[in-house]
Amino acid sequence: MNQEFLTCGSYEVYIAPLLKILRETEKPLRILLQAPDGLKHVYECLSLFLSDSTRRVEVYLSASPSFGACDLPVDEAVVLGVDLIVHIGHEKYELAEYEWNNIPVVYLPVFYNGVVDESLFINLRRVLEENKYYRITVSSSLVESKLKNKIAEYLLSSGFTVYNVSKPVIGCFYSNVLVYDREVDAHLVVVGGVFHPLGLALSSTKPVIGVDPYMNRVWSVSEEAVKVLKRRFYEIYRARNAGGKLGLIIGARFSQYRPKLVEYLERLAVDSGYRVYRVTAGYLDVNRLVAIDDALKLDLYVVTSCPRLPIDDLNEFYKPVLTPGEFIAMVRGLDRYIYPW
Repeated sequence: MNQEFLTCGSYEVYIAPLLKILRETEKPLRILLQAPDGLKHVYECLSLFLSDSTRRVEVYLSASPSFGACDLPVDEAVVLGVDLIVHIGHEKYELAEYEWNNIPVVYLPVFYNGVVDESLFINLRRVLEENKYYRITVSSSLVESKLKNKIAEYLLSSGFTVYNVSKPVIGCFYSNVLVYDREVDAHLVVVGGVFHPLGLALSSTKPVIGVDPYMNRVWSVSEEAVKVLKRRFYEIYRARNAGGKLGLIIGARFSQYRPKLVEYLERLAVDSGYRVYRVTAGYLDVNRLVAIDDALKLDLYVVTSCPRLPIDDLNEFYKPVLTPGEFIAMVRGLDRYIYPW
């Protein structure tokens, strides 16, 4: 067990942190594996490796969704009495305001190592040249970071000025990319889907181009962001004209409880004339919000657990649901959009 990476299809799992724990632990271990839905196919590969590598491991597989390193199955781990949570696909969440001390957590990064069609590179270069984007950042989620480096090298050799962002982007944190706003013509995000690029487009003043290696697609994220921003400004307008009963939704999951942010928003709301109701939620969706609203009949909500919930999952709710940044902008009378916090 001296290898650092485990190959699972088109993905490589960095298993060195887990192997280190296994080598240093003499007693049998009960382990709970957790991965986002898009990476749950790694479960079988990793489980087989563990069973072949040591007989001292009892493995459980979490079926629950995971939306990032901030979303750990602590309740499942407590019920099962596991010795270790193994989170697959992300690095440690650095924005946490507290640590879960009772059950250790090890993070296993996963890297996409599949073959990408050459046409993706050619199409990307064409789009950048047509838009005269010659100075660019290149960033990605952790999974696509190896491919990101290849794209950065290709663009650099093609005459572009490239800032290769080393830290991966996550859905609520883009400062490593935003520091280049004044230096570049556009930002390039290499990742599957809309989630990560959209967050950057909401945060940045520069155009954002998405590169989806799985769909072989180059697309304008900024065009989608304009649609989202129109909706978000409408939500702020609705909230401004709503009543004074505010539901402050407090995250009760690992790393989604932000007491300093909650305290600040509550003080800001009270000073602005709102009556604040503290509502806790380990998992929040439209049905949960309907249930609490039926009970309390509040006028608007501010979600402190994850800024993407109001934008992605709760944007069709019949009452205004704001991110912390949106609420701050509203009560302070700012004319610019604040994302995320």
